[in-house]
Formats: sequence, C-alpha cells, structure tokens
Amino acid sequence: MRVCGVVIAALAVALGAGAELAVVDHAGRTVVVPLPPSRVASAFGVATAYVYALGAGDLLVGARYLGLPESPLGVEVMERIDPSFAAKAFPGEVSVEVPVALGADLAFAGRKHLSLADQLADVGVPAVVWGPETFPEVREAILLAGDLLGRGERAAELAAFYDDILAAVAAATAGLPAEARPATLIVGTAPGRVAGGSMYQTGLVDLAGGASVSRDLPGSWQNVGPEQILLWDPEVILIAPYGPVTPRDFLDDPLFEGLRAVREGRVYKMPQLLFPWDTPIPESVLGVLWLADLLHPGTVPLDVAEVATLFYRRFYGVELRPAELALIGGR
Repeated sequence: MRVCGVVIAALAVALGAGAELAVVDHAGRTVVVPLPPSRVASAFGVATAYVYALGAGDLLVGARYLGLPESPLGVEVMERIDPSFAAKAFPGEVSVEVPVALGADLAFAGRKHLSLADQLADVGVPAVVWGPETFPEVREAILLAGDLLGRGERAAELAAFYDDILAAVAAATAGLPAEARPATLIVGTAPGRVAGGSMYQTGLVDLAGGASVSRDLPGSWQNVGPEQILLWDPEVILIAPYGPVTPRDFLDDPLFEGLRAVREGRVYKMPQLLFPWDTPIPESVLGVLWLADLLHPGTVPLDVAEVATLFYRRFYGVELRPAELALIGGR
C-alpha cells in the first residue's frame, strides 16, 4: 500500500482482475475504483489534461477539453495527439446519463460537478473529483492518476519532470528581493476578472519571481472594478490564454493609460500550445518557466522552447512545429 496524499489505500495489491483502489478525492469523498479501467469519461477539462499527459488518451470515451474551443492552435496539436478527440468531446456540461450511456467504468469530475459525481456513484460509476490548486497537489494528482489509469511508471516520470522544472525555477527566483519582484495582475476572461489568492495562478506568479497584486482576495476568480486595478497599479498584467481578453483591452483603453504596465507595454497574454499553462495541470511547468523568463530574462538556465519540445515529445508523443515554438519564443 502506498500512502500519498489523496490515495489512502490499495484494497488489492495485484493490478489484475478484481483489484480495487480506495482514494479520497479533492472533495473529501472516499471512492473505490475497480482496476484497471477501460472506459474513462472526464467531465472536467483539468482532469482530461492528466489523462493525456500519462499517455492514456486511448481510454477516454468522452471528455471536456480545457481551453481548446478558444485555441485553434491547441486544436491542431490535439488532433496530432488524438485524431479522434473531436468525436469524444462533450459539447457542454455533462449529465449523469452521458457517461452511463458511454459505458464508462471510471469518471473524473471537478469540484463544481460534485452533484454529478454523487449521481454517478449512485448508478455504479466511480467518479473521482479533481481539484488541485497548489504545486504539491498537482504532483500528488499526477501520481493518483497514474494509479487509477494503470500508468504508474509514466506518472513517476512525469512527476519527476514536473519537480525538476519547478526546482530549477525556484532556485533561480528564491533569492530575489521584494523590490525585484514585479507587481503582477492576473486577468481571466474579462479585464476585471482577477485571480484570488488561493488559486494556482497566484502560486505560479510567486514562483516565477513576481508578486500577485490580488493575492489578498479570497477564493477563486473575483470581479473587481477599474478603480481597484488603478489602485493596485501593476507593473505587469498577465492575461490567461483562454477567453477574449487581449493586451489591447488595456493598452488601448484611456482608463488604464496611467498604469505602469500600460505605460511600459508590459501587458501579455500567456501562450497556449495545447492546454492552458496557467491551470493546475502537468503542462503548467511550461507556464512557470515561460513567466520566469518573461519577468527575469536569462535568470533560469533553461530554454522554454527546448523544454516544451522535450515535454511534448516525452509525454504527448508529438513534435512541436516551428510556428508553435515561435509562439513561445526561447533563447
């Protein structure tokens, strides 16, 4: 038995027929999952990213795809990874009947899908609620997904890669004094939609050598008015890769012309190659590295394009194209 955060017990050691794994998910629910699963449904795009990073996309019978509707480039990359992904994509929120009709023997759900997870459990489909929001929780979730999907060795390799990149960034930024950490505003799907302090995005900015101006806001995404943004006066504005907001929404708005970030042209939209880099998924290590290089060029002795190429080759099984690498730059 391996005790690792949300994993509390392996009820059978063998991975053959009849094996089960008991886990406590991110909603605190104890779920007993028969192993190995053969038909997986993911109602939560964050969980879907873990399935593909572990090379288990062939198990998916239906899924939400994080950020892909807003990213034509992401769709192109996804088609190379899984040519049949479009046929698997759920068009909207998932009802209990859909995974059941697909014959799913394991389902993933997000915290907002707690009712769905409970309904699935009631009809005999084990549903694990996914909701990591810190770096240790993402690492833990990688290993949990490996246990659930029968990809333990691949999960260990992915967790080690994740650890190594985070450690390299942390070593490069840990000694930065407060005055060298740019005050950074993280914006979501609207100019006034900002990241709360408990979100993964806030930790990402801190590790990359910035200081989130909205870190004292509670909870998840929060709506604030322009006057609050003016009071914060960020030096850098970082826009999530999904949603319609672009740097021009700040740079061309007279209301924001006095902001340091606008005066200095330091308003950026984070790139997206497959899944969004600001979200709590394995691929987010590329976002941490990209942001550290943006805020403190040359500080981390790693090239983001080279690391992205290696990540996509090892964990998604595809080669990134020159146009895709050009999107993220590199040294």
